[in-house]
Amino acid sequence: MIGWAHNILCRLIAPHSIGDHVGQIVRRGDCHAALDIGCGPSSVLTQFRPGLRTVGLDAFEGAIAEARRRAQHDDYVLADVLNTSPEIILERAGGRPFDLVTLFDVIEHFPKRQGFELLERCERLTSKYIVVLTPNGFLEQGPEYGNEFQRHLSGWFIHDFEGLGYAVHGVLGAKAFRGYGSMFRYNFPGAASCDVLLAGLLRIERKPHRAFSLLAIKDVRGVPARLGANSNPKLAAR
Repeated sequence: MIGWAHNILCRLIAPHSIGDHVGQIVRRGDCHAALDIGCGPSSVLTQFRPGLRTVGLDAFEGAIAEARRRAQHDDYVLADVLNTSPEIILERAGGRPFDLVTLFDVIEHFPKRQGFELLERCERLTSKYIVVLTPNGFLEQGPEYGNEFQRHLSGWFIHDFEGLGYAVHGVLGAKAFRGYGSMFRYNFPGAASCDVLLAGLLRIERKPHRAFSLLAIKDVRGVPARLGANSNPKLAAR
Protein backbone atom coordinates (compact mmCIF):
# COMPACT_ATOMS: atom_id res chain seq x y z
CA MET A 1 0.00 0.00 0.00
CA ILE A 2 2.84 2.36 0.88
CA GLY A 3 4.56 1.64 -2.44
CA TRP A 4 1.34 2.25 -4.39
CA ALA A 5 0.70 5.54 -2.60
CA HIS A 6 4.30 6.63 -3.18
CA ASN A 7 4.00 6.00 -6.93
CA ILE A 8 0.77 7.99 -7.16
CA LEU A 9 2.33 10.82 -5.15
CA CYS A 10 5.37 10.91 -7.44
CA ARG A 11 3.23 11.15 -10.56
CA LEU A 12 1.09 13.94 -9.12
CA ILE A 13 3.51 16.38 -7.55
CA ALA A 14 7.12 15.22 -7.97
CA PRO A 15 9.43 17.71 -9.70
CA HIS A 16 11.05 16.56 -12.92
CA SER A 17 14.00 14.23 -12.46
CA ILE A 18 17.47 14.64 -13.98
CA GLY A 19 16.52 12.08 -16.62
CA ASP A 20 13.35 14.04 -17.42
CA HIS A 21 15.33 17.21 -18.11
CA VAL A 22 17.95 15.43 -20.21
CA GLY A 23 15.17 13.60 -22.06
CA GLN A 24 13.57 16.93 -23.01
CA ILE A 25 16.86 17.94 -24.64
CA VAL A 26 17.38 14.62 -26.41
CA ARG A 27 13.83 14.62 -27.78
CA ARG A 28 14.45 17.92 -29.56
CA GLY A 29 16.05 15.77 -32.24
CA ASP A 30 19.37 17.59 -32.59
CA CYS A 31 21.37 15.47 -30.12
CA HIS A 32 23.13 12.42 -31.53
CA ALA A 33 26.36 12.23 -29.48
CA ALA A 34 26.99 12.99 -25.80
CA LEU A 35 30.05 13.13 -23.54
CA ASP A 36 29.57 12.25 -19.86
CA ILE A 37 32.49 13.89 -18.00
CA GLY A 38 33.28 12.21 -14.69
CA CYS A 39 31.01 9.37 -15.78
CA GLY A 40 31.64 7.11 -12.78
CA PRO A 41 30.37 3.51 -12.83
CA SER A 42 26.84 4.40 -14.03
CA SER A 43 25.28 7.11 -16.15
CA VAL A 44 21.94 8.87 -16.60
CA LEU A 45 22.69 8.94 -20.34
CA THR A 46 22.53 5.15 -20.73
CA GLN A 47 18.73 5.19 -20.86
CA PHE A 48 18.83 7.22 -24.09
CA ARG A 49 20.93 4.73 -26.03
CA PRO A 50 21.10 3.50 -28.76
CA GLY A 51 19.50 6.62 -30.26
CA LEU A 52 22.13 8.70 -28.47
CA ARG A 53 25.78 7.68 -28.83
CA THR A 54 27.48 8.23 -25.47
CA VAL A 55 31.12 8.46 -24.42
CA GLY A 56 32.15 8.16 -20.77
CA LEU A 57 35.18 10.14 -19.54
CA ASP A 58 36.74 9.74 -16.11
CA ALA A 59 40.13 10.32 -14.47
CA PHE A 60 39.68 7.29 -12.18
CA GLU A 61 40.61 4.05 -13.92
CA GLY A 62 38.40 1.99 -11.61
CA ALA A 63 35.33 4.02 -12.60
CA ILE A 64 36.03 3.48 -16.30
CA ALA A 65 36.53 -0.25 -15.74
CA GLU A 66 33.23 -0.59 -13.85
CA ALA A 67 31.32 1.51 -16.39
CA ARG A 68 32.72 -0.67 -19.16
CA ARG A 69 31.74 -3.83 -17.27
CA ARG A 70 28.18 -2.50 -16.97
CA ALA A 71 28.16 -1.42 -20.66
CA GLN A 72 27.13 2.12 -19.72
CA HIS A 73 28.54 3.81 -22.84
CA ASP A 74 29.50 3.19 -26.43
CA ASP A 75 33.09 4.42 -25.92
CA TYR A 76 35.33 5.43 -23.02
CA VAL A 77 38.13 7.94 -22.43
CA LEU A 78 40.48 7.74 -19.44
CA ALA A 79 41.66 11.32 -18.90
CA ASP A 80 41.89 14.21 -16.46
CA VAL A 81 39.68 16.79 -18.16
CA LEU A 82 41.66 19.76 -16.78
CA ASN A 83 45.05 18.36 -17.79
CA THR A 84 44.02 17.09 -21.22
CA SER A 85 43.21 19.59 -23.96
CA PRO A 86 39.68 19.51 -25.40
CA GLU A 87 41.21 18.88 -28.83
CA ILE A 88 42.91 15.69 -27.61
CA ILE A 89 39.72 14.51 -25.88
CA LEU A 90 37.73 15.08 -29.08
CA GLU A 91 40.38 13.25 -31.10
CA ARG A 92 40.15 10.25 -28.79
CA ALA A 93 36.34 10.31 -28.89
CA GLY A 94 35.70 10.56 -32.62
CA GLY A 95 37.05 13.93 -33.72
CA ARG A 96 33.87 16.06 -33.70
CA PRO A 97 32.31 18.28 -31.01
CA PHE A 98 29.54 16.61 -29.02
CA ASP A 99 25.93 17.73 -29.19
CA LEU A 100 25.64 17.35 -25.40
CA VAL A 101 28.20 17.45 -22.59
CA THR A 102 27.16 16.50 -19.06
CA LEU A 103 28.79 17.10 -15.69
CA PHE A 104 26.81 15.10 -13.16
CA ASP A 105 28.15 15.70 -9.62
CA VAL A 106 31.59 16.65 -10.95
CA ILE A 107 32.24 20.38 -10.68
CA GLU A 108 32.11 20.41 -6.87
CA HIS A 109 35.19 18.14 -6.84
CA PHE A 110 37.34 21.03 -8.12
CA PRO A 111 38.37 24.31 -6.49
CA LYS A 112 36.08 27.13 -7.65
CA ARG A 113 38.60 28.69 -10.03
CA GLN A 114 39.20 25.33 -11.73
CA GLY A 115 35.46 24.73 -11.84
CA PHE A 116 34.96 27.83 -13.97
CA GLU A 117 37.82 26.66 -16.19
CA LEU A 118 36.05 23.30 -16.52
CA LEU A 119 32.87 25.01 -17.69
CA GLU A 120 34.88 26.90 -20.31
CA ARG A 121 36.40 23.63 -21.53
CA CYS A 122 32.95 22.11 -21.83
CA GLU A 123 32.02 24.89 -24.24
CA ARG A 124 34.95 23.79 -26.42
CA LEU A 125 33.74 20.19 -26.32
CA THR A 126 30.13 20.79 -27.37
CA SER A 127 28.43 22.57 -30.23
CA LYS A 128 25.03 22.67 -28.49
CA TYR A 129 24.20 21.77 -24.88
CA ILE A 130 25.85 21.56 -21.46
CA VAL A 131 24.05 20.07 -18.46
CA VAL A 132 25.58 20.45 -14.98
CA LEU A 133 24.37 18.76 -11.79
CA THR A 134 25.84 19.84 -8.46
CA PRO A 135 24.75 20.21 -4.82
CA ASN A 136 23.10 23.50 -3.92
CA GLY A 137 25.92 25.24 -2.04
CA PHE A 138 28.92 23.59 -0.42
CA LEU A 139 28.34 20.02 0.77
CA GLU A 140 31.20 18.44 2.69
CA GLN A 141 32.34 15.05 1.37
CA GLY A 142 35.51 12.97 1.67
CA PRO A 143 37.30 10.57 -0.74
CA GLU A 144 34.54 7.96 -0.85
CA TYR A 145 35.07 4.40 -2.17
CA GLY A 146 38.84 4.91 -2.10
CA ASN A 147 38.58 7.53 -4.85
CA GLU A 148 40.33 10.81 -4.00
CA PHE A 149 38.42 12.48 -6.85
CA GLN A 150 35.22 12.09 -4.75
CA ARG A 151 36.32 14.80 -2.30
CA HIS A 152 34.26 18.04 -2.49
CA LEU A 153 36.37 21.18 -2.89
CA SER A 154 33.84 23.88 -3.80
CA GLY A 155 30.21 24.92 -3.49
CA TRP A 156 28.07 26.23 -6.35
CA PHE A 157 25.10 28.57 -6.28
CA ILE A 158 22.35 29.68 -8.64
CA HIS A 159 24.03 32.98 -9.49
CA ASP A 160 27.25 31.20 -10.49
CA PHE A 161 25.42 29.58 -13.39
CA GLU A 162 22.88 32.26 -14.27
CA GLY A 163 25.74 34.74 -14.71
CA LEU A 164 27.15 32.42 -17.40
CA GLY A 165 23.88 32.06 -19.30
CA TYR A 166 22.56 28.83 -17.75
CA ALA A 167 18.93 28.13 -16.86
CA VAL A 168 18.82 26.61 -13.36
CA HIS A 169 16.31 24.08 -12.00
CA GLY A 170 16.00 22.40 -8.62
CA VAL A 171 16.27 18.59 -8.44
CA LEU A 172 16.85 15.66 -6.05
CA GLY A 173 14.51 16.66 -3.28
CA ALA A 174 14.42 19.38 -0.66
CA LYS A 175 17.65 20.87 0.66
CA ALA A 176 16.31 20.76 4.22
CA PHE A 177 15.64 17.02 4.01
CA ARG A 178 18.94 15.69 2.62
CA GLY A 179 22.55 15.73 3.74
CA TYR A 180 25.87 13.95 3.24
CA GLY A 181 25.93 11.87 0.06
CA SER A 182 22.39 13.12 -0.73
CA MET A 183 21.10 10.73 1.95
CA PHE A 184 18.01 11.58 4.00
CA ARG A 185 18.74 13.48 7.20
CA TYR A 186 15.90 11.61 8.90
CA ASN A 187 15.56 7.86 8.49
CA PHE A 188 12.02 6.63 9.07
CA PRO A 189 9.41 4.60 7.13
CA GLY A 190 7.98 6.76 4.37
CA ALA A 191 10.94 9.16 4.27
CA ALA A 192 11.13 8.95 0.47
CA SER A 193 7.45 9.90 0.13
CA CYS A 194 7.91 12.79 2.55
CA ASP A 195 10.84 14.06 0.52
CA VAL A 196 8.76 13.97 -2.68
CA LEU A 197 5.86 15.73 -0.95
CA LEU A 198 8.09 18.41 0.54
CA ALA A 199 9.90 18.99 -2.76
CA GLY A 200 6.58 19.33 -4.55
CA LEU A 201 5.09 21.71 -1.99
CA LEU A 202 8.24 23.85 -2.03
CA ARG A 203 8.17 23.88 -5.86
CA ILE A 204 11.90 23.23 -5.94
CA GLU A 205 12.03 22.94 -9.73
CA ARG A 206 11.10 26.61 -10.18
CA LYS A 207 12.58 27.73 -6.86
CA PRO A 208 15.97 25.98 -6.98
CA HIS A 209 17.32 27.70 -3.86
CA ARG A 210 15.06 25.28 -1.91
CA ALA A 211 16.41 22.18 -3.69
CA PHE A 212 19.15 19.84 -2.60
CA SER A 213 20.81 19.94 -6.03
CA LEU A 214 20.96 22.37 -8.92
CA LEU A 215 20.60 21.33 -12.56
CA ALA A 216 22.04 24.01 -14.84
CA ILE A 217 21.40 23.84 -18.60
CA LYS A 218 23.00 25.95 -21.31
CA ASP A 219 22.65 26.09 -25.08
CA VAL A 220 26.06 27.45 -26.14
CA ARG A 221 24.50 28.75 -29.37
CA GLY A 222 22.70 31.39 -27.31
CA VAL A 223 19.08 32.53 -27.28
CA PRO A 224 17.11 31.80 -30.51
CA ALA A 225 15.97 34.84 -32.53
CA ARG A 226 12.46 35.96 -31.58
CA LEU A 227 11.81 38.82 -33.98
CA GLY A 228 10.17 37.52 -37.15
CA ALA A 229 9.73 38.98 -40.61
CA ASN A 230 6.49 40.63 -39.51
CA SER A 231 8.13 42.62 -36.74
CA ASN A 232 7.94 46.41 -36.91
CA PRO A 233 11.20 47.42 -38.68
CA LYS A 234 11.34 50.67 -36.71
CA LEU A 235 11.22 48.78 -33.42
CA ALA A 236 13.69 46.15 -34.66
CA ALA A 237 16.18 48.89 -35.59
CA ARG A 238 16.22 50.32 -32.06
